[in-house]
Amino acid sequence: MRVMPTRSLTARGKVLGGERPLVCVPLVGRTPEGVLEEARTVAAAAPDLLEVRADAWECAERTGEAMALLARLRESVEHLPLLFTCRSAAEGGFRPVGEDARTRLFHAAVEERLVDFVDLELSCGRERLAALKRRAAERGIFLVVSFHDFEGTPSREALLATVAAQVEAGADVAKVAVMPQRPEDVLTLLAATLEARRLFPETPLVTVSMGELGAASRVMGWLCGSDLTFAVGTAASAPGQIPLAALRGVNDVLLSPKDSA
Repeated sequence: MRVMPTRSLTARGKVLGGERPLVCVPLVGRTPEGVLEEARTVAAAAPDLLEVRADAWECAERTGEAMALLARLRESVEHLPLLFTCRSAAEGGFRPVGEDARTRLFHAAVEERLVDFVDLELSCGRERLAALKRRAAERGIFLVVSFHDFEGTPSREALLATVAAQVEAGADVAKVAVMPQRPEDVLTLLAATLEARRLFPETPLVTVSMGELGAASRVMGWLCGSDLTFAVGTAASAPGQIPLAALRGVNDVLLSPKDSA
């Protein structure tokens, strides 16, 4: 039995924080045609959510064009929840997007109710997070507050402090993604996940140890309290992502009822 939060979030029929963890597939196309074709291909494999990586878009700094693309995407995959982000270059963005442009994108996506979740980094600061939280909450959109470290894995205490700061900043979902340098780092991430679940029982969690070394966390994280992980659709958005079908198969084995020995 995996460890679940006491409060779940529902978007378009998908339950984040329920009995089964969700699998999200990123869309990393650069052009409108590429994004829409990728969405159609990925949607056919029936993921639980799609992550919209606007930081990959060539039109990311042209808000009108970006929102027109997002509206077309929303219409083409109406049945799937969309997790929208424009990742900063410092935390793994595909291309640099100015901070003013990023702010306009987030607020426009929320104002037009084109997405179900928005993901903004903890490093953006309390004021920007609070402003986005207010607008999102008014429109029934959930805020993911995220932290990414592509160089290493902070200590268990530091990871817990990060989750605490995310919750304090108003996160509906707290996300932590780190890079292991040794096997012990993967265990650190999993131990922090389990403790965070117990310390913050109402907040759904997304925790990932990246890279080949951390691939096991995309499975074991579910059992320790992580409520969502990322799988490969047509291309990965972070190191170590596992193909959707393979991840689903392992999940089914781990979470299906077993005969007693």
